[in-house]
Amino acid sequence: MFVKLKLNDNLSIGTVVCHNADNDYWEASTNGQGLTGVVGRDPVQDETTLEWSASIYFAGTVLALADRDIPDSGGNLSVSNGKVYVDNNSSGLGIVSPNARGQDQRIANDLVLIHINQ
Repeated sequence: MFVKLKLNDNLSIGTVVCHNADNDYWEASTNGQGLTGVVGRDPVQDETTLEWSASIYFAGTVLALADRDIPDSGGNLSVSNGKVYVDNNSSGLGIVSPNARGQDQRIANDLVLIHINQ
């Protein structure tokens, strides 16, 4: 499921975002608290207002930016500064998928497959 929403800036595909109620836009999530989504398509800037918007995914399977190295086993999804990592000591927002057989180790800033369970 996705919705086209206003962003605070030209955010990269895979950035985890949350709503900023004070400014009424979506920005990089610092910790994954509250309703979170993932920028799923390239943002577009309106020529008149200069505001950025993009398709934000709130549930299901999507690619997200890795905050740090991701273990091959995957695990519970956590968020730091708009990116995801595995923290199996938390209940998480969903899961980071295990690494596909024969694929390289997933490192910081790679796009990794996640499933959001909101």
